[in-house]
Amino acid sequence: MEVHPYKYAIYIKGNTVGEIIEETLHLAYVFVMRSLREHRRQGRNGKYEEFAIGFLAMLQKYRDVYTNDPTDDIDG
Repeated sequence: MEVHPYKYAIYIKGNTVGEIIEETLHLAYVFVMRSLREHRRQGRNGKYEEFAIGFLAMLQKYRDVYTNDPTDDIDG
């Protein structure tokens, strides 16, 4: 059995670069949010909190730019 020293291994599947970017940014959002909660729980606010909140706000603001509409592929 092969042992890896890593705690996380992330595989992203996609047919296009756009799909891969979308999934990557969704994962980044989740991990930054979890990290922010952990920092707050431990009382470690400051620069990281400022960065995390700004990053999450930017992802929310521009979500329509990097998110593909699943109905775009449907012939109408």
